[in-house]
Amino acid sequence: MNDNEKTITAWTRRGAVSVALVAQLLVAGATATWGVHRYQVIQAEKTPPQPVLEPKRYEPRYDRAEVVSDEQLQRTLLKLQPRLRIGKPQINHVDHALRFWGVEAKFTDKNSLSGEEMRRLLLDHRSFVGAWGKKTKPFLLPQTRDEVELLAFRTKSGAATASHVDHTLAALAECGTPLDYPVLTPKGELPLRAAFDQAFHEFSLNQVEYEWSTLVFLHYLPHAESWFTTEGQRVTWDLLADRMMRQRLAHGVCFGQHRLHALALMLLADEEQHFLSADARQRVISYLQDVTKRLVATQHADGYWDGRWPGDEADGPQPENVSGPLGPVADRLLATGHTLEWWAFAPPEVLPPEETIVRAGQWLVQSIDKLSDSEVRRYYTFLTHAGRSLALWRSRRPADVVAASSSSN
Repeated sequence: MNDNEKTITAWTRRGAVSVALVAQLLVAGATATWGVHRYQVIQAEKTPPQPVLEPKRYEPRYDRAEVVSDEQLQRTLLKLQPRLRIGKPQINHVDHALRFWGVEAKFTDKNSLSGEEMRRLLLDHRSFVGAWGKKTKPFLLPQTRDEVELLAFRTKSGAATASHVDHTLAALAECGTPLDYPVLTPKGELPLRAAFDQAFHEFSLNQVEYEWSTLVFLHYLPHAESWFTTEGQRVTWDLLADRMMRQRLAHGVCFGQHRLHALALMLLADEEQHFLSADARQRVISYLQDVTKRLVATQHADGYWDGRWPGDEADGPQPENVSGPLGPVADRLLATGHTLEWWAFAPPEVLPPEETIVRAGQWLVQSIDKLSDSEVRRYYTFLTHAGRSLALWRSRRPADVVAASSSSN
């Protein structure tokens, strides 16, 4: 090889090395760019979604006079007015009554609290103290975490507290309370957003009950496709649905009916927001269809259900004693009212034959007619679901029905 050939070969090798270095730099640059982009995507995904200020309102699907007539509905609702001035108003009675009647409700009955009064009992410490006295521990619990103002509701600690995690916030959402609504706590004023932030911060996929947290998210986060918990768990609507469907049917509060309500409302919200995958939506529909078949099979000839409504499950029959603490009448009112309530939001393909719904509605009307005033007070939380279910099947707001009755008199 002569000198010229050696020189050309050397330059060729140097050029190849340079090209390789440039290629490596380009690959490294692309990798770094992709890494930065991916990091930004992950960080964006972990940024909590912003809730809507005004909660999404969900309307019932049906208006069936054969389930309950106008006269029957009016008579039933008048009997179930929230006579909560008598004695100290239990918090779980107040938040149940508020979601039943709504904040616009007003009553001529002197012992009945208006909707605004019920909401003030929940969100104004002065009203709470006026009802329960200064010695009772406060219901509203403001706190600061990582320089963020949060608001919790005292829960599962007696009659002056909420009955379930996120139950009160869900009730406030269902009656349309915006997140900028002022809440007067023992330590000053906070917006209701602080309560939402608390619920969002505390939510975990390992918690025992999902029902009311799901309702909170359906009302204030209907637009969010997914989000991360503070524990780093990714939450999707598919996952929430699957978590609620994995338990034994009869397990949970109110004979497992609250999970069914949340699932029915999820289907309704999905029709607008499309946040469920096609497979997940079909799983929920199939699950609720199975529930409906069980309810049709176990409905008493008179029209009611009780704690044995699921029948035999995959892991065996129901326990012999599934009665609640208030007796068989309360159990029947509870199971029947809750069933009609979630069916009012369920799509047509989930519903039973019409005669099943009519028998249940008429049994509720006749049974409530027979209750004494003391029984109404004793069963009141269950009866709010029963009364609300009847109003839903007529697509009526209970407060409007009672107002029309007062004006006609």
